[in-house]
Amino acid sequence: MLTYSAQASQLAKPTEKPWVLLLLCFIWLWPGILGHDPWKPDEPYVLAVVQGMLNSGNWLLPTLQGAPYLDNPPLYYWLAAGCVKLFSPWLLPAHDAARLSTPLLMALALLLAGMAGRDLIGRRHGRSVVMILIGCLGLVESGHQLTPVIVSFTGFAAAFYALSLTLRSPGLAGALLGAASVATFLGGSLTDLMLIWLTALMLPAFSAWRCKNYALTLLLALMVALPAILVWPMLLLREYPTVFADWWANYCLGQTSGFKHIRMFHDFGYYTVNVLWFAFPAWPLALWTLYRQRQPLAPKLQLPLLFALMIALLLTLSDRASITDAMPLLLPLSILAAVELDTLRRGAAAFLNWFALMTFGLFGLLVWLGWAAMNYGWPAGLAGRAQYFSPFYQPHVSWWHAVGALVATLVWLWALTRPHLRGRQAITNWAAGLTLLWGLGMTLWLPWFDAAKSYRPVVQSMLRKLPAGGVSCVATESHNSLALISWRYYAGMDLLPFPAGETPPCDYWLVVRDKQQGMAEPGWQVLWTGHRPREENMTFALLQRLPTAEPPK
Repeated sequence: MLTYSAQASQLAKPTEKPWVLLLLCFIWLWPGILGHDPWKPDEPYVLAVVQGMLNSGNWLLPTLQGAPYLDNPPLYYWLAAGCVKLFSPWLLPAHDAARLSTPLLMALALLLAGMAGRDLIGRRHGRSVVMILIGCLGLVESGHQLTPVIVSFTGFAAAFYALSLTLRSPGLAGALLGAASVATFLGGSLTDLMLIWLTALMLPAFSAWRCKNYALTLLLALMVALPAILVWPMLLLREYPTVFADWWANYCLGQTSGFKHIRMFHDFGYYTVNVLWFAFPAWPLALWTLYRQRQPLAPKLQLPLLFALMIALLLTLSDRASITDAMPLLLPLSILAAVELDTLRRGAAAFLNWFALMTFGLFGLLVWLGWAAMNYGWPAGLAGRAQYFSPFYQPHVSWWHAVGALVATLVWLWALTRPHLRGRQAITNWAAGLTLLWGLGMTLWLPWFDAAKSYRPVVQSMLRKLPAGGVSCVATESHNSLALISWRYYAGMDLLPFPAGETPPCDYWLVVRDKQQGMAEPGWQVLWTGHRPREENMTFALLQRLPTAEPPK
């Protein structure tokens, strides 16, 4: 076992009850999962791929509007489609049912991260790892969306736990590392898989990992992973050789890179700046751990440090400037942060607690004021801003949500008043504060957010402008995938796609442009224009062919 805790006997016994921490994790998992339409950037596309699988019965090849969609391998789509098949429409709408796959995967990722913390650091430290992880600002939004990135994050967590097990239980570690490799490849990319194995192959640079058990772990993992990993690409090659060639050349290394065009390097400094908030408070606590070390690196530090360095290298080389790509970095940072959490000085713990009170208290108060403003018109100035940013919103008050939010707010305020705070209590209060703020926003403000972020009001607005008897054909350019998806999902209307630059084949034409470009076209009259609030760069317009214009051939 890699456990190392030289100061364990000197530290105060933790006072947190395990069931309370489990309850906090459960509460963290659910806000924002149910009760809203698919939101950009990923959800409309993921749901369209899922529905394509269910409607066509083709589970091998992800498709979008019938065309191959290779941005991500199919594992997350399979899980989401399974949830839709089980729970929709009898219990939940399709988008809510599909989104259930996210809390299931996140719960597994948190469990694996906590077990890795316990195995590397010692008993009770797994709880600290989980509290730090759910307290990271970057995980709260990404961890509640319908997005394939959740699968690769869970795969990284499984691989991390497997590597922590290698010296104690090589058989279990090898099987788990193999399963993690399969999940990471089928949910992420070949680059993610290579990152895991490069880390695994570099660990023997430290003497603790140069042993027979570790070699057995890697051998067993290869025996489990290789056959399973090859199944999907081989089936794709056999059934769709052209699509496989496209995937291998342009997508197998990530959403924008393949072996034909290996794209590297993004704008310098993007991740350096954004990780400061994305990984807070894990990174300052990780630095505290490194500062406290007065000896050569112990095994409990070797694995997370190497993992963090490899992920940082990957982010540096990546051509994508997307902060969600930094999610795996939260895992090793949270492990490092937990190592010396109990030795955090009282002043630092008190500051973190005070900062949590000021930050989440202030924003929580703003959430309550905003809720009052959007539903009751007070304060008037705030009500005006709420109407400006979400003009489609209709006042909606759920007293169950309001009472639950009030009780959660009072409980959090009580928790912050506990005396004799140490590192564990401070980080638990921080995680509880972030959970409270996210929960308030995704209950009290959820209808307001949905009215601003959903395309349902835009589609319904256009439908009201159609002739009383309806129309048989509405065309749009084939590259307007979001319009094709939205009109089909919210109105059951299959827009007819046509190549850009050609004559529309219908008498009605749905145009998608920047508003500054203008909507007028010779031989067409504009019947309707609309867009989501504050999104004039994607304005929709319905055009009708004038009677004197040339009809489609």
